[in-house]
Amino acid sequence: MSKPKTNKTKKPPVPKAKTTLKKAKCVEDGKPPEEQNVPKPAKESKLDLVVKMLRRPEGATVDDLVVATGWQKHTVRACISHALAKKRGYQIVSDKPQGGKRVYKIAEAAPSDH
Repeated sequence: MSKPKTNKTKKPPVPKAKTTLKKAKCVEDGKPPEEQNVPKPAKESKLDLVVKMLRRPEGATVDDLVVATGWQKHTVRACISHALAKKRGYQIVSDKPQGGKRVYKIAEAAPSDH
């Protein structure tokens, strides 16, 4: 035999607190920041950061790039071989000093059509 169903009383819904966000206004002219004619700074992508580090005279190791980007090692290596070398045309050279870690550098700039 099955048990008879019991009527459970539902709890009344708890009202959510109302929050209102006010737009920030500039003290000088009273306009919100999005209405002002102030240019936004260009945000550097992680790929741009990798290119910048590889262009340094000392180059960069995979560990340097992992720390700078927050990526995992296999992602950094894929970025170097695929995104930079194959897709963007950079010539990547690597050197492994005696007893040191492999250092990657950009040998020449990418073609100008990118």
